[in-house]
Order: sequence, then C-alpha cells, then structure tokens
Amino acid sequence: MVTKLGKKSEFPIFKQILDLIPHSLLRASINKYKSDKSCSTYFTYDELVSMMFGQLNKCLSLREISLGINQSPEFIADIGLSQIPAKSTMSDGNQKRDYRVFEHLYLSLCKHFKSELSQRSEYKVIKEIEGKHIKIIDATIMSVCLNLFSWAEYRTAKGGYQGSCVVR
Repeated sequence: MVTKLGKKSEFPIFKQILDLIPHSLLRASINKYKSDKSCSTYFTYDELVSMMFGQLNKCLSLREISLGINQSPEFIADIGLSQIPAKSTMSDGNQKRDYRVFEHLYLSLCKHFKSELSQRSEYKVIKEIEGKHIKIIDATIMSVCLNLFSWAEYRTAKGGYQGSCVVR
C-alpha cells in the first residue's frame, strides 16, 4: 500500500483515501446541518464511509456494501468504524439524514483542494476556455429502459448522457 508521498503504509488504500478528507471540513458540515443530532449508532462519518466504499467498489446494493465492509475486524477498525453498518441501518440513515451535509462537504473539499492544488507548479488555468461554456461528455454507459428515455439513442441496449458546465 502506498501513501501520497510514495512511502509504504500499513493501512488499506481505502483508509488512505478517507484520510484525504480534512476532519475539520467534515465536522463543519456535520455541525452546519446537525446531521448527527439524535443519532446513537450510525453517524454521518459512518454513512460517508459506507457510501464511499459502495461507490468505489461498484456495489449495487446496501447488502453488498455491508458484506464488503465486513472483510475483517482490522479493516473495520482501520477505516474508523466501530461496527459493521447493517443494511437496514444504512437505509434508515440514507432516508433520514439531510443530503445537504454531503453536498456541503463536497463543495468544501472542492474549495480546499482547489486552493491547495493551485499552489502547485503543475496547476494551470487554460486561458482559452476560462469563463466559457464547455461541454463535458460522460462516456459511462448505463442500462436504462430506453423506451422511457428518448434521449438515450446511442445503442439499442444501453444509453448515455452529456451535460455542460462553465469553467471558472
């Protein structure tokens, strides 16, 4: 396992990814939305870890996330969980917790890393597109019911999406 400095680490790569999230940014988001209020076992951090694990491992269900996290007691401890999140607990957390806590965290991380990365010599703003609309095309192919989505005409069994954004 390798850290961002290229040195070996005894922690799983997933833990190293989690460590890139400054605790102060997570705490600020939790405090702003009071997302841990009335929680006794499944806290915002637990939900973040569970959902990131599911996303990074391409889990298709909460059951897969729960089973995947349950690799070993050492793994659970390494990623900072006190227990394996049950499928029903994750479902309740997803339903009851305000999604804006994660939106706020995401935007805070974007701001944090933009300022951190802009100080690096490799960082470069492309002047030709600054302030202009550009089209971002996501080449991810996803299964959809094509007769419900007229815009998904790329293939007969799969569909795609394209969107746009402004470079600032």
